[in-house]
Amino acid sequence: MEVFTIFLSSLITILSPVGLVADKLVADALRSQVADVETLAVRIDNTPTYQAIGGKIDRIRIASRGIEIIEDLRIDSFELETDSIDIDLNQIQQARGIKNIQSSLNKPLQGAVRMVIQEDDLNAALEAYNVRSQLKNLIDSILPDQVPQFEILKLQLNFMEENRLSLEIELEQATSEGQPPNNLKIEAEVAFEVQQGKKINLTDISASLNDRKLSSRFTNLLKAGINDRFDLDILASQGFIARILDLKMDEKQLEIATFFRLSPSAE
Repeated sequence: MEVFTIFLSSLITILSPVGLVADKLVADALRSQVADVETLAVRIDNTPTYQAIGGKIDRIRIASRGIEIIEDLRIDSFELETDSIDIDLNQIQQARGIKNIQSSLNKPLQGAVRMVIQEDDLNAALEAYNVRSQLKNLIDSILPDQVPQFEILKLQLNFMEENRLSLEIELEQATSEGQPPNNLKIEAEVAFEVQQGKKINLTDISASLNDRKLSSRFTNLLKAGINDRFDLDILASQGFIARILDLKMDEKQLEIATFFRLSPSAE
């Protein structure tokens, strides 16, 4: 949800009862809240223009290239388009965080996002400490408790046709004091699909450890652990609905289009 928090925070920065919304102001606010962006275009539609003073906007469209919402992770293209927005300006000036922003909405905030990520950019990000440390925390939460701690030495992805990808991982596994660390090499190939627009499920996984094929029992446990993590309905309790409209991968890039809806606070 980080991208939506950044977007809403940018609106807070430039919406005020004493001024009109300007495309450049929104663009500048967005630039100040992302790690980097190469090109950024913002268009705000409003008829009549003065209704922005009351917190109402017909539509916002944002298109960017080379944006880093998370430091070191370059998104080749990012596009966002909203439906009409109606915000209580007195409330939103005090808003901090998604729940407080919800309390400022007079009606649901909804729209669509399209992103394209290049294979080369993703692999470059996996070399960065910032991204790699976050990924390690995610992997630690998925793997069974009995698996020893490790450090990532190498992680490389290879995009394939028909929503498949292969990966190569080299790990340094912790051992008892005085013993040399164990180096592990993992090679895997996975296939995935979108179910009901809200889940990304691994449909097939094969893997080897130090050139020895892993048992189907272990890979099935791993697949189940990963699938449980990618269910967008876990956000519904926070009033945030997201659905995957399209997801496709080829040998060079991953493209994903999503719909989002943030409901006003029930309180």
